[in-house]
Amino acid sequence: MAKQYQYEFNGYKAYVTVPDNPNGKWIWKAEYLTAFDKAELALVEQGYTHVYYEVRFMYGCYKLQRLMHKFHLDVIERFHLQKKCILIGMSVGGLYSFNYALAYPEYVEKVCLDAPALDLYDVYSRLEGEDVQYYEKMMACYGLTRETVKDFKDFPIHNFKEFFDAGIPVMLIAGDADTVCRPETNYKRMLQYCEENNIPITVCIKPGCGHHPHSLEDITPILDFVNA
Repeated sequence: MAKQYQYEFNGYKAYVTVPDNPNGKWIWKAEYLTAFDKAELALVEQGYTHVYYEVRFMYGCYKLQRLMHKFHLDVIERFHLQKKCILIGMSVGGLYSFNYALAYPEYVEKVCLDAPALDLYDVYSRLEGEDVQYYEKMMACYGLTRETVKDFKDFPIHNFKEFFDAGIPVMLIAGDADTVCRPETNYKRMLQYCEENNIPITVCIKPGCGHHPHSLEDITPILDFVNA
């Protein structure tokens, strides 16, 4: 029976599931702990430790990257894990994963991006009603205003070269009918960059699928990517 641990680190909750037969490797779910986690549960059964750090609403900013790294250093020592993690990032968790791998590539083995938010301006500037608060929070995290955000050039879509130059294997899962992280402004730009620069990337595009559901009905490609 896997053992589950919950504790506080630097003021934020951490959740760690240690399998019966830990192999020292670990998957880090960047956001949405139990959402669409069929593949993660299967990986725990295979011996992977599952980790989640509840640092929310920081939108991949520099403070978040530092918090994640301090936690990273603590969790590998606390649970005797390998130095490098395997990041699983869904939606805004994809943003967290991208920016963390960008900042600390030597600590990341692989990245699985699932309907990732790569163009924050496009994703958040289209929000309406009560959801506009998330646009305001995102801009505040980066020290931006409604005027300066238009010319900001440090979102994931601006950093593909540095990200892929690190040589970290990447898997992309996305729906081609996503209206939240629109394909044309998010994942298709990543795929275009990879194609133009002959960069290998594992891709699973779901025809007719929107932003939800995340993951895959048949999780075999995810397991194969992680275990390769």
